[in-house]
Amino acid sequence: MILTILRHGKAVEREAWHGDDRDRPLTREGLSQVRSSLTALSGTVTAEEVWTSPWKRARQTAEQAAELWDLPLSECPWLAGESTDIPDWSRYLRGAAEVVLVGHEPDLGRFIGLLLGGRPMPLKKAGVAVLEGMPRPGQMELRLFLGPKQAIAIADA
Repeated sequence: MILTILRHGKAVEREAWHGDDRDRPLTREGLSQVRSSLTALSGTVTAEEVWTSPWKRARQTAEQAAELWDLPLSECPWLAGESTDIPDWSRYLRGAAEVVLVGHEPDLGRFIGLLLGGRPMPLKKAGVAVLEGMPRPGQMELRLFLGPKQAIAIADA
C-alpha cells in the first residue's frame, strides 16, 4: 500500500477565532498554500480516495485534493482524533485502497512515527508524507516527506 498523509493548510489563529475549534477555517493564505502544494504534487500522488477529518480546515484541504486529483472524498471522524487512539488508526487501513489521509497535528506526526517504527514526525501545515508497505506499526517505509515550500520548489525545478 502507498499511503499519503496530508496536513491541512494554515488556519485562522485560535486566539482570533470565536467559534467552535472544529469550525475554524483555512485562511486565504492557507487556501493558496494548499492549492500550490497539491498542484506541485499532482504527478507524484497515487491514490484512489481522499479520507478527511470532518473539521472544517481539514475538510477544505481535502476538498481541494479531491478536486485537483479527481478522487472521491470520504469523512472519517477518527482523523479528528476524537474517538480513537493513534495505534487504532491502522485497523481502518487494513484492506483499504491507496488513500490520502487529511488531518491534524500532533496526531498525523504520531501516526507517521508509529507506522515507521520510530519517533513522531510532525508535518508542517500543507505538508505531505508518503509511506509504502503494510499499514501496521513499524511496517511502512518513508518515500517522501515535504513541507509546502519544498513541494513547490521541486515542482518548479
